Amino acid sequence: MSAAFRTNSGRGSRTVASYDEDASTMGVEAARIALKGNLEPKSLWFSTTHPPILDKGSASTMSAVLGMSNLMGAYDVGGSIRSSFGAIRMASNEKAESLVILSDLRFGKPGSDDEIYGGDGSAAFTFSEEPAVEIIDIVSETSPVMDRWRSEGSIGSQVWDDRWTSDQQAKSMISVANQIMAKNSMAPSDFSALVVSSASPRASASVSNALKISSQLSEQVNQFGFLGSADLGVRLAWTLENSEPGQKILVITGADGADAMILETNEKVIESRVGMPLVGRSEEIDIATYLIWRELVSRESSRRPDPEAPSAPVASRNQEWKFGFFGSQCTECGSRQLPPQRICMKCGSIDQSQNVLMSDIKATIKTFTIDRIAFSMHPPTVVGVIDFDGGGRFRCQLTEVTPDKVKVSDRVEMVYRLISIAPNGVRNYFWKARPIEEVL
Repeated sequence: MSAAFRTNSGRGSRTVASYDEDASTMGVEAARIALKGNLEPKSLWFSTTHPPILDKGSASTMSAVLGMSNLMGAYDVGGSIRSSFGAIRMASNEKAESLVILSDLRFGKPGSDDEIYGGDGSAAFTFSEEPAVEIIDIVSETSPVMDRWRSEGSIGSQVWDDRWTSDQQAKSMISVANQIMAKNSMAPSDFSALVVSSASPRASASVSNALKISSQLSEQVNQFGFLGSADLGVRLAWTLENSEPGQKILVITGADGADAMILETNEKVIESRVGMPLVGRSEEIDIATYLIWRELVSRESSRRPDPEAPSAPVASRNQEWKFGFFGSQCTECGSRQLPPQRICMKCGSIDQSQNVLMSDIKATIKTFTIDRIAFSMHPPTVVGVIDFDGGGRFRCQLTEVTPDKVKVSDRVEMVYRLISIAPNGVRNYFWKARPIEEVL
């Protein structure tokens, strides 16, 4: 970026969401891992500073995609970086099982702080009456001082000089840390790990240096940039993933003031690990591709008809298919149909079927084609016919694939992704197949 635009540049790599990913799809992917299929939350809290759509919340759609009951509350808690801590705080006060999703895209004009220091990421946490991690206490301070802001429709945030911002944030963050330790009669030596999240690298460094608590695990996230609403979540999730029973963790965030939280792990923390590495899969993206994906530069659009907006009434009638990716399985012969059908295509039985969740079932590519004519946000489009384990055939787009490397018999898994954005602003999401790669 610095070579292309002759601007300052950050160190290391930044994480970049794909062309068909946004805060909603990334949040769904994190939640699917966190839920493990054994929790039925009664509420969902979603925090992001870059919501894919406004007025219409994303949380309600995400709950449907995750196959949750409609007899629950799903709430968007967004607009500010601090909302991520607020979502965790609200979920922790629930007297029922709940799910928190923190997801964000951070980008700005070349040379801006958001471009230099930003990154994309997501994390999810479940809350229950028998937690693996207990919240011991929370202390907060609030400040009305404007150190960072973004008007609606703007690309990237505006900030004051980071030297001034870091002084303001570090002072509040150290203050709440000292308050919560004094309130609970604890010292820095009582903590096994420190999680510090701030948009200001200077402030984070000042807090870590002042408290002298190990923040090695949290700092591994630094190489990818500040992740906005997801920053606290990714740092905390990675720290908890590597924690042991009986450890105390001090969490400090700086935004619109500061928040501090003391966590203590118990014996359940081991079985709660999801086994995910900090980086699951990676692919280097060139600067031109990144700029196009984020609409920071524009290019000649393909000479194709604009994508049509999905029909709300049709989506409502087919909600379980459209969002949850449920197929139908014949109770007479056992065959599966995608999309769901009233009449079995194998034995002809009528209304003798039950819904079956297909999003968690692996599949194999039977055949595929590379379409260089169809509308795509990242041409060419690769479309495959896949056979699911246990039965069921479906034609869908493939994502995260290199066209000349796709092969028949490749194993794939389903992921929820962005299909298109219509001229009226409606985003069309659906399920795509992604190659299963061995995680090193």
